[in-house]
Amino acid sequence: MAYTCDLKSHSVRIEGSSPSPGTRMKTIGFIYAIAAAVTWGLVYTIDHKILTKVSPLALLFVGSLFTVIIALPIILFDNQSVRTLFNSGKVNLILIITSVVLATLANFFIFSGIKILGAPTASVFEIAYPFFVIFFSFLIFKTSFNWYFLLGSVTIFIGSWIIIRFA
Repeated sequence: MAYTCDLKSHSVRIEGSSPSPGTRMKTIGFIYAIAAAVTWGLVYTIDHKILTKVSPLALLFVGSLFTVIIALPIILFDNQSVRTLFNSGKVNLILIITSVVLATLANFFIFSGIKILGAPTASVFEIAYPFFVIFFSFLIFKTSFNWYFLLGSVTIFIGSWIIIRFA
């Protein structure tokens, strides 16, 4: 069975079968998630080097500045997205603002952790976030509880403990 993936059109073709559109999108979602993990691994490694010479706040500021510079042209050419965002309702806007503030705080925390502990150790602790995703999704949004996610999260905690304890 052969796979071909077109990231631009978000499509996956599996020769020899005809997967449903939902299956194709799910596969693309997994590819994006793995690509994010690889990219974050590289980012943490580079940030560790940067943070030997600058403060976490300085890196946070420069990162935010570059994000604006990179995103601004995209937003200017796709102003429909901005309109949709502002028309998505008050609750959604509050969630967006909360998410951005928390992401900024999380970036500061991980930069500080990388500076003090180093990228490998900080990343081992930070990887425990799936547990907190499950916890907060259940607590705040009343999503259904899934024992498999909990078991996987506990396994991550145990793996992190093994690495910290014996590495």
